[in-house]
Parts: sequence; structure tokens; C-alpha cells
Amino acid sequence: MFNKDDLLKDVKKSWLSLLDNFELDKIIKTLNTKNSSIILPTENRIFQAFKYFELKDTKIILLGQDPYIGCEQAMGLSFSVPKGCPLPPSLKNIYKELGINNIKTGDLTSWVKNNQFLLLNSSLSVFEGKSNSHQDIWLDYTDNLIKNISDETDNVIFLLLGNNAQSKSKFIDNKKHVIIKGVHPSPLSAHRGFFGSGIFDRLDDEYEKLFNKEIKWNL
Repeated sequence: MFNKDDLLKDVKKSWLSLLDNFELDKIIKTLNTKNSSIILPTENRIFQAFKYFELKDTKIILLGQDPYIGCEQAMGLSFSVPKGCPLPPSLKNIYKELGINNIKTGDLTSWVKNNQFLLLNSSLSVFEGKSNSHQDIWLDYTDNLIKNISDETDNVIFLLLGNNAQSKSKFIDNKKHVIIKGVHPSPLSAHRGFFGSGIFDRLDDEYEKLFNKEIKWNL
């Protein structure tokens, strides 16, 4: 059974006003009616993205669609997998476009800690083995979350890769924030405009312009 206190344990205080609301209560009730199926990630990782830095310190939001559907893969950070997991194809393509070679780990936690990346999915859970199976459960919640982040922060870079992520641009104030849109890095689309796009060069440039320092891509 999912419990809100367990879900939000270790979440940084400033995020709680955005995350702890009536909509979350409804989601928990819904998830608890589906407990005969395996739900990923584990309860203590659903809000993992919000445990590393405060709301006002957010610098980049990399928006994904939903968690990985393999039991050992989902860790509550978009595109990231725990140490020891094989690299997912989309992450391999991200590394390729970044020019990062010979990297064995898919754990992106160092990007989160060193650069204040919020690695956020538009759906925070999924049934094991069933992609996109909880989008309807989380849709309004994460749409409102994105809007509230936009309202309550300044100078955040939103990196929106693929149609699902780009559809969220309507919730972001482009007068306060930088929005970078690009093709999704999945094998189905990476060769249609992701590879060679220079999208991470643009991200580097915007980050340095706003924060007077370079992104630390090392893992």
C-alpha cells in the first residue's frame, strides 16, 4: 500500500507545497486500488527527483515521459538508471550526442547534484512492463507542477525532447525561463533530428549565460 509520508520522505522542504496536495491524495488512492500489479519505481523513489536541492535552486528541467518499465531500472529520475543496469537506448543516444564515450553507468545522479538538474517525468509511475500505463493518473498533477515551478522560479532552462515533453511548453512562462525543444533521443526518432542537432551545445551556452559556470557532464 502506498503511503504519503513514505512517498514524500526526504523531499526537500520547499517542494512540499507543490507536491503535497489533494490531487496527490487522489493519486495514492488510485494506486492503492492497483496493488495487485507491480508499480515502478518503488514507493521511496517516486519523488526521488525532489530530494537533492530546493525549488529555488532548480537550474535545468529535463522532462521525460514515464519511468523505465524494467524492475531494476526505474529510479525516479528521468532517463537515469541505477549503477549496474545496462544503458537504455535513449540514454546511449544522449551520451553519443554529448560526445561522452566509454561510460558504463547510466546513473545520472551526479548531473542532478552538480548542476541542479530536475530529471522529471510527466508520469511518476508505471506498471512493470507497460509503457505509458499511468499517464492518465499523473497528467493533471504534473501539468500543474510544471506550471507552479514556472510561476515560482526564475531563469530555469526547460529541455523538452520529443512531442510529449514539448506539449508541456504551454505551462511554462517563456518570458521568465528558457525553453529548448528537440527531437526525442529514442532509437525511433534520434536519426530524424536529434543526432547532430547540437542541442546540448545550446544547453551549455544558455547555462553559462545564466549562471556564469559550465555544466559538469562528468559521471
